[in-house]
Amino acid sequence: MQKMMIALALGAVTATTAAQAAMPVNLRQANQERRIDAGVRSGKLTHREAARLKAQQASIRQEEARLRARHGGHLTARDKRLIHARQNAANAQILHKKDNTARGPNKLKI
Repeated sequence: MQKMMIALALGAVTATTAAQAAMPVNLRQANQERRIDAGVRSGKLTHREAARLKAQQASIRQEEARLRARHGGHLTARDKRLIHARQNAANAQILHKKDNTARGPNKLKI
């Protein structure tokens, strides 16, 4: 039973990662920013944490614009892999920051 639960959990993580990799860059970025805003509203993120995470998203947006300019307005497969790798790192940061012990002004533990 426990092996089956572990297999299902791993399958869900793999499916989520595959779905994120197939997701358009701008849609994923909008989703990340939405999650940051939700973290501030719920009190899971402090304003300082949110500002740093938003700066990270801005950096990714600038890199995407640079790569698009370099390739005539399009992203190559390599460019997409690079952007998605940075978004994966940003996702991990968001999860880590929302899960730490620092809380916003309302000190919610949701």
